[in-house]
Amino acid sequence: MKKLSIYVHIPFCLSKCTYCNFISFCNKSDKMDAYVQAVCNEIKLRGKEHGKFFDVTSVYIGGGSPSVLKEGQIAKIMTEIKNNFRVLQNCEITIECNPGSVTEKKLLEYKLVGANRISIGGQTLNNDILRILGRGHTADDTKEAIKLAQKVGFENINVDMILALPHQKMSDIKKMAKFLIKKKIQHISAYSLILEPTTPLFRQVKNKQITLPTEDESVEMYNYVFDFLKKKGYNRYEVSNFSLPDYESKHNLNYWQMGEYLAFGLAGHSFLNNTRFANTEKLEEYIDSIEQGKLPIVSKEKINANQRKDETIMLALRTSEGLNLKEFDNAFHCNLLTDKKKEIEFLTNHNFISVKRGYLRVNDNAFYVLNSIIAKLV
Repeated sequence: MKKLSIYVHIPFCLSKCTYCNFISFCNKSDKMDAYVQAVCNEIKLRGKEHGKFFDVTSVYIGGGSPSVLKEGQIAKIMTEIKNNFRVLQNCEITIECNPGSVTEKKLLEYKLVGANRISIGGQTLNNDILRILGRGHTADDTKEAIKLAQKVGFENINVDMILALPHQKMSDIKKMAKFLIKKKIQHISAYSLILEPTTPLFRQVKNKQITLPTEDESVEMYNYVFDFLKKKGYNRYEVSNFSLPDYESKHNLNYWQMGEYLAFGLAGHSFLNNTRFANTEKLEEYIDSIEQGKLPIVSKEKINANQRKDETIMLALRTSEGLNLKEFDNAFHCNLLTDKKKEIEFLTNHNFISVKRGYLRVNDNAFYVLNSIIAKLV
């Protein structure tokens, strides 16, 4: 049986963050019931087509804010997945939670339907910054969400933190990192803010209404998180992800290892049989299409050998393990060390990469220029 990851997109939120360019809505609660039913029906349609060919190793319900759904709706989706796909006993099942909308009752529901991992979107413990971001929750809400998740028995918890936020200081980063260690959080996602041109925050920065930390300050924040978490026993197994031993996210690793995945819901992007396909981004169109018994696919792309080759390099170099040269050369009938000899020598001589024990990997001090390194090798 081939391995498969499943992603479910829940596009509803209590409020729209000023930096967010995901497909999400904060004024469509009247569409929740119809949407959840449509997702369940899409799972059935896909199950008939693919269910018997795969073992599901991970399920990730993200958004948006899945925790804004009414009690019983996550359970309904999970039941449909289990009815239509072969979900392995040790499957990693993650639910994203917003601190402002998760409750003890909902967390108990998630646990009862098999969720064994919770991801909490804390972002920062600075309430002034949370207000600027339009997050709709406070630092106390984040602390309470962690407390409740641990109370109901979750032993695999991720908390997101964003670096280089408006008016953010190093003291903010230190405060949150130390708090998460104190609470024995098993997995921490720490990534720098990306300003997307379509967002309100982008316009505010462009109009000089809001100031962001400098690039040097951003690098300093990232390096602090890396050094601090490393001392506390966390492994940076991917450029923005840190975990205690054996708590790496199976779902995320599947993406970075070019594994196959099916995405359900609005704007879901899937990768199966060397083909990428995407669902519509229009809510009503998605629901209507499913009601008519049709899959809401709006684009398909067959990935050729050169694309797959470049993507394998790009994704592997995001991880601490790096690129397995023997597997890569065998898969693409090439010799990367020979084909890119000049580029590899340059990157090695400048201490950006190293080649050891059959792996090409980015050095710890060079992850902040990762995109430039990848550009030389693809």
